[in-house]
Amino acid sequence: MKKTYSLFISVILVFALLPHRTRTLGQGQPSSDKSNLRILILEGTPYERGLQHGKSLKQEIHALVDLWKADIEQKYKTEANVFIKKFLEYSDFPKAIKRWTPELLEEVRGIADGAELDYDTIFAFQLVDEMWVMGAEILGSDHKMTADHCTTIGIRKSKHGPSMVSQNLDIPTFYHGFQTLLHINEPESGLQTMLFTFPGFIAANGLNSSSVAVVVNAVQQLEHSRDGLPVAFVIRGILQKKTYKEAVKFIRTIHFGAPQNYMIGDPENVGSFECSASHVEEFSPYPGSLFTYHTNHPLKNKHFTPEIQNIFKSRNIDPKEYTFQCQRFEALQKILKKNDTEISIEKLKDIFRDRETIINNQGTFGTTIMVLSENSELHISSGRPDEVPFQIFRFEGFHSNLH
Repeated sequence: MKKTYSLFISVILVFALLPHRTRTLGQGQPSSDKSNLRILILEGTPYERGLQHGKSLKQEIHALVDLWKADIEQKYKTEANVFIKKFLEYSDFPKAIKRWTPELLEEVRGIADGAELDYDTIFAFQLVDEMWVMGAEILGSDHKMTADHCTTIGIRKSKHGPSMVSQNLDIPTFYHGFQTLLHINEPESGLQTMLFTFPGFIAANGLNSSSVAVVVNAVQQLEHSRDGLPVAFVIRGILQKKTYKEAVKFIRTIHFGAPQNYMIGDPENVGSFECSASHVEEFSPYPGSLFTYHTNHPLKNKHFTPEIQNIFKSRNIDPKEYTFQCQRFEALQKILKKNDTEISIEKLKDIFRDRETIINNQGTFGTTIMVLSENSELHISSGRPDEVPFQIFRFEGFHSNLH
C-alpha cells in the first residue's frame, strides 16, 4: 500500500539525512538550526515513560530550565527558586491533577528523576499558562507575562476533504531551537499519542491513534483558578479519549487552572471551546460553519477576570456586548467566510506561512496540522513555516528502539 510516509520512515529520514543537526534518538543537543526536530519514543508505565524522557533529554532539559528561570527573574525581578516556591504555595494544582489525570503526576516525577532535577522545579515547569496569568498575583505586581499570538484553525469533514485541526504555536523565543516530537505508547489505554512540545514538558498539542486531536489558544482575559486542572494536563486528558464526544464531555466535567481555548477534532467533528475557570462556551463563526478558528481573545465566553471587568466598568462598556478582535482573527474571517471555500492542506499551510497577517511571526515555535481520518497524519514545521519544511508523521509502522 502506497503511503506518504510512515512515522518510522520519517524518523529514519530525520536522523539519516540530518546527522550534523541531531545525534542519536533522544540525545540531540540544543541547536539554533530551525529545522531541528527531536523525536523521542516513550513506552511503559507513566513513571517509566517520564524517566525515559528525562534521561534521554537531560542536557536539553537542564539548558531549557536555566533559560526559563532566567526569564522568570528578568520578568518578575525575583530569584527563580523563590518565585517557584511562592507559586506552588499559592496554588493547589495537584489536587485537580490527582482527580482527573493522576497518572501524569507520575510521568512528571519520572521526568524529574531522569533529568536529575528536583520535582518541584519540573512540576512548575509544566505550568506555563498558569504562571502567565497568576505570576503577578503572587508578587502583588501589575506585570503580566502575556501570550497573544497563537492561531488555530479547524476544518470539518466535507466534500472538499477530511477534518483538520491545526495551530501556529507562538511561545517565548527562549524555547525556540528545542522543538520536540514525543511518541507515547500507553498500555493502560491502548492508545498511542504524538505530542508536539519541548524537552521536559508533557504537551503543547497533539494527536492520538483514535484520531482525536487538540490544539490551544491562551485567552487570558477570562477567569482563572488556583486549583483547576493546568493546561498541559487538560491537553493530555483530552488525548486519553477515543472520540470527540468523550473529549468534549471531559472538558465539560473538569475545572480549569488557566483560561484557554481548546480546539478538538476527530474524523467527523471539530469544535472550539473557550474555557474559563468553571465555564465552557463553544465558539462557531456562523451557524452551520464548516470552519472554526481562534486567536487569543474570548468571543463567546464572557466570564472575564475582575481586572477586565473593572476596565469595562471604567469605560462604560457592557461586557456581554463587547467582542475582542485582532488582525489575525480578521484575516481568517475574510478567508473562511463561506462554507464553499475549499481549503486543501496546502492552502492551510499557505495561511500559516503568511507574514502579512502576522499569523506567522517572530514568536512562531512551530506549526502543526492534524489531518483526521482512518490513517491520520501529523504535519509539523518545527519553526516558522515559510522557512522550515513540513514533515509528515503517521502512527502506522512506528516502532520504538527504546527498551
